Amino acid sequence: MDITQDQERRVRTLRRELEGWREVLCALYSLIIWEKHYYPAISISAVTTFFMAIWYIEPSILTLFSVLGIIVTISDYLVPQVVPWVVGAHHWNGTHERRYDHIITSLASLAGLAAYVSSTLTAMKESKPRTYFVVVTGSLLFCAWIGSNINNLLLTYFMVLFLVLLPGLKHQGIIQKYFATALKTIAGLVKSTVASGREGEAAGGDAATKKKE
Repeated sequence: MDITQDQERRVRTLRRELEGWREVLCALYSLIIWEKHYYPAISISAVTTFFMAIWYIEPSILTLFSVLGIIVTISDYLVPQVVPWVVGAHHWNGTHERRYDHIITSLASLAGLAAYVSSTLTAMKESKPRTYFVVVTGSLLFCAWIGSNINNLLLTYFMVLFLVLLPGLKHQGIIQKYFATALKTIAGLVKSTVASGREGEAAGGDAATKKKE
């Protein structure tokens, strides 16, 4: 299947499945891209409160996933019915529709990226099994090492917090700014290292020439 057609299929499917969540998605999108200056504080507070509750209650893994499943199920049942009734049809306009289209396209792109990574790993497993084994095993061992040295709840908290803040960091240009600065710094270090190496080789060549003379 053509990539463009596959992307269009994902967009149509997501649009149909998330139709009842469109008001909530637009509100969440406004929150995670930091349209208001205090939105990052709200996101950080919400994530921190959630993980503090888990830390205080200390539920078992089975209980935690069961409660999360109940919350998701209840939300999936009530949100499509309650939100349109509370908000009202007059609230939805062209601006919201364009934002909803952008959200759906972004979600479809993420799904496409996940499918691409999966197909790449599958192709690597078939064509280069040794490389696949080294990459996958090395990645899992690295993750296991990190998990054994850092508290699991704390590590999960930082991961979730980073994912929640990532869209805002990207939308505000913060990642691009500091990533570009880091690239320039690395490039400068590489150039200086190469230049020093060339100067050292030149100095060594001159010394060798003088010695022969």
